[in-house]
Amino acid sequence: MRVLLVEPPINSFTGFKKRGFPLGLCSLGTVLAEETGSYVRVLDADKIIDFSENVDFTNQRKRITTFLEGVNDLDNVVWKEIRRRIEAFKPDVVGITTMTLQYASALRVAQLVKEINRDCLVLVGGAHANVMPELIVQWPSIDAAVKGEGEHALCAIVKNHAARKSLDGIPGVLTRQNAGSSCFPPLEVEDLDALPVPDRALLLDAGKYSSEDLGLIMTSRGCPYKCAYCSNFTRKVRYRSVEKVIEEIRQVSTTYGTRQFLIKDDSFTLKKLRVKEFSQALLDNAINIYWECTTRLDLIDDDLLSSMKKSGCNRVAVGIESGDEKILELINKKLNKEQIREKVQVLKRSGIFWTGYFLIGMPIETKESVYDTLKFMKELDPPYAAVGVYKPYPGTKLYEKAKSLDLITHDVDNDYFFRTSPVDYFIRDPRQRSIYIDLQEYDALVRSIEHEFEQHNKRVGKLVGRFISRFHVYKNDRALLLRDAKLGMKWLVQGIGR
Repeated sequence: MRVLLVEPPINSFTGFKKRGFPLGLCSLGTVLAEETGSYVRVLDADKIIDFSENVDFTNQRKRITTFLEGVNDLDNVVWKEIRRRIEAFKPDVVGITTMTLQYASALRVAQLVKEINRDCLVLVGGAHANVMPELIVQWPSIDAAVKGEGEHALCAIVKNHAARKSLDGIPGVLTRQNAGSSCFPPLEVEDLDALPVPDRALLLDAGKYSSEDLGLIMTSRGCPYKCAYCSNFTRKVRYRSVEKVIEEIRQVSTTYGTRQFLIKDDSFTLKKLRVKEFSQALLDNAINIYWECTTRLDLIDDDLLSSMKKSGCNRVAVGIESGDEKILELINKKLNKEQIREKVQVLKRSGIFWTGYFLIGMPIETKESVYDTLKFMKELDPPYAAVGVYKPYPGTKLYEKAKSLDLITHDVDNDYFFRTSPVDYFIRDPRQRSIYIDLQEYDALVRSIEHEFEQHNKRVGKLVGRFISRFHVYKNDRALLLRDAKLGMKWLVQGIGR
């Protein structure tokens, strides 16, 4: 069987390049190739064409609206190239992953596949399949939706398809025939060590990824926390052994020359002893790499960060979210401002470059609470501060909160995603995103906050700190140095005259 796994385009339409590679699809593809003998390749549609990267982060919301234009323009070069790739590959099965933000793009890919070969089996998985699978299988060009971690389900699907058997009865798989018959819980892989190292050679455009992009890894799956903005379906955390993680790092470092790795776990330092074991293993095996991770502030301490830094950790990202105690309580962060202040001091003492993530625009947010978040960011003074604007996604507690306030419309069909900008998904009235802030004031407020964050990040000391944290990466890969230098100059120049 010939199987093509697709990451549908989004950045090609918005101009924002993403880092990393489709790790989940490569994991699926590697297992599928080993267990079924299928010929598998992974197509990242955002790598098909080269485009000028947009670095104006003060206008992200406007840029995202261009996604809708691209999705509906079938003469766009992106769709023409995707069609050409599918025609050339001649797949028997196409699997598409999608988040809610790019769902319309996933539908369009499925449509193209069926136009080329109506007998090709089309599957959709990913985050959106976990929360709206019944809607997905209503799209005529999609044969099934897969909920949860799909390694085992995909193998069963391909085997059944090859034998011309029904897909009904495969755990976690919904079709138009069985979608309403019973509950299909998302699947979980219990033993992560049983999975092979994701094969980056499955990527169709492998030459377009930097060594750093290919350093994306996961050492665990699942998150026990219940943040109200997150739709993570599994609370059970499963871990790969340190030995298996070290094996992957060795393999990627040797094959691709990677020296900077990004650990994509939801909260990497959840088990502190395991993190120390990992750090010591890097030292004991003389593995000369640098690495970064994401975690929670209440999962770090001085001793832990010290061991991480000694083994090459040069960046840590943490979610701070808000400077308003009521908002922190609303999102169930389980941290108050004083606790955040104390843990930020731990980060500062470590000397590790760190990023603070903030979130504004929630259903009960006021103008005052938004400015409290800006004030809190400036007080904490992170080396890099990132701000996002809340979007109400199904499967989250904040979505249900917004729904109770009559801010949400949940009765949508698939065509809805072709006529609605991603920034407006599920918003009943785009003029009223918060019960306390009207649209005209809201948009001006968001632009102001985004601009303040960008100016914070452009301060000379912050820029120098970012460069120092990546010095060893640049020393190893001069192409990355040149790329980032060009982007940095473009970013700085765009800010002049504002």
